[in-house]
Amino acid sequence: MDYTIDYHAITFAINFTPIKRLDFTGSITYTYSKAGFDNVSFKNRIPELMAMNPTSPQAYAWGSFTKEWEEGHPTFDEMDDFSDLEMSTIEVGLSANYHITDKLMLNFNFNYDKFDDDEYYIYDGDGSITYIGFGIQYQL
Repeated sequence: MDYTIDYHAITFAINFTPIKRLDFTGSITYTYSKAGFDNVSFKNRIPELMAMNPTSPQAYAWGSFTKEWEEGHPTFDEMDDFSDLEMSTIEVGLSANYHITDKLMLNFNFNYDKFDDDEYYIYDGDGSITYIGFGIQYQL
């Protein structure tokens, strides 16, 4: 069974100091990932079962899972669809630090993440989150 993963990421970041005591930092990252495996196929025959009933799907190892059965019975026919993963994210981060003194600093952080899940089968993984934080830092 072949399992394929593609992952791509690109980041742009900048650090800027407009005045001696003030620092700005910003970044944006885009990621794209895709993964999946091929359809599961079991081809090994069980000779004893073939002799009893050559047309029975049970004559193959795991044969009862590889044919279409009436509703409610498991099948591997679409199992590869459940392995398909495809998602992208955009992450934005901004921060500012202001040094009041050499030991005392104020800081501000802003983060925004957006998730797009294009191949979901259990739940929808789309969404976004925003985080804003303020802080005071004192170095001893």
